[in-house]
Amino acid sequence: MGGVPDPSVVMMLCRGVRKKCPRCGTGHLFRHWFRMVERCPGCGYRFQREEGFQLGGYVINFGVTEGLVCVVVGVYIVAAAANPDAAVWPIVLAGILAAVVTPLLFFPFSRTIWAAIDLTLTPLTVLEQAEAETARAAFREERSAD
Repeated sequence: MGGVPDPSVVMMLCRGVRKKCPRCGTGHLFRHWFRMVERCPGCGYRFQREEGFQLGGYVINFGVTEGLVCVVVGVYIVAAAANPDAAVWPIVLAGILAAVVTPLLFFPFSRTIWAAIDLTLTPLTVLEQAEAETARAAFREERSAD
């Protein structure tokens, strides 16, 4: 319908990992580290398609954080097996650091990765495509007026 071709699943995921729009690849999707724009400035795609949409990004962020904490614990298990007198405090601090810093640093990536997964699982409806095209035209008109 619109001027944006449907990208492949791999392309959408790669774009999400790079904090870009999964639909068109446009960047600058965050006003601040924790504040995502409502629509993509390049194609008009609305990121929060339904109530509670960001829950998927939360789950991705949680999974990555917990995975990193498990790696830290695994390192301690291996270190303790090799040396029973290994100090536990460096691992505890690394685990706390991983549990606190990882979700903060990974937040925007989790949002765009989730947008890519959601777009893959639930393609845009005709109405959503029309709304995206309307928003895209409004963005272009706004830019040309500046």
